[in-house]
Amino acid sequence: MKHEQQLRVAVDLVVLSLVNGELCVLLGRRPHPPYPGYSALPGKLRSRGVSVDGVARDLLSDTTGLERAWVEQLRTFDRPEQRGEDGTVLVPGRDPRGDVISVAYIAVVPADRVRPEFGGELGWQPIRRLPVEVAFDHREIIDYALRRLRSKLGYSSLGFELLPEEFTIPELQAMYEQVLGISLNRGNFWRRVLDAGVIKDTTRTRRARGKPAKLYKFTGRAFGLFEGPDEHIGR
Repeated sequence: MKHEQQLRVAVDLVVLSLVNGELCVLLGRRPHPPYPGYSALPGKLRSRGVSVDGVARDLLSDTTGLERAWVEQLRTFDRPEQRGEDGTVLVPGRDPRGDVISVAYIAVVPADRVRPEFGGELGWQPIRRLPVEVAFDHREIIDYALRRLRSKLGYSSLGFELLPEEFTIPELQAMYEQVLGISLNRGNFWRRVLDAGVIKDTTRTRRARGKPAKLYKFTGRAFGLFEGPDEHIGR
């Protein structure tokens, strides 16, 4: 009797942050097959008795040095290999080593907590300039994570997780524009943020373009940038 191959579970982590004002994802370069030399997300196979949430947290700590950050499960990515009657591969599996599903997670690291250097080939890659050669289905996972982040910025205050503890209003607007890929009307944006009471004046300033700029902090209040799914605040 032929034994079916055991299903294995991988956990892949999409770590996003603003690096020098640009939205970036943490990628490494694979030294071994499959896909040697290709870029890939931090990931590992789940061991018996370990939860996928626990694996994701370990990956975050191992790669960024952070014990705590915003992390959320994205979805399960599953593409088993399909063969024809003659054994020809009709649809390649997501992992050429066998039947491996991926439980993907997204993590957001504040800009002032970014780790600039890593061991090995791990590093920050701008979302707008991803490598052509990305291993497995990791490009699909990254695209899905970006859509999730953009969606959550519209109705939640998740975007503040990308900012340092103290920031200027132009930096706040630049963060939204960078992630959403749109231009926001300055007056409308500032008015909405201030009226919502989502930020508070720290009474401190930072020099910006030769003049002091007020520094603000997030108040922790719930905040949705858009009132509706199609609103772009003076795009």
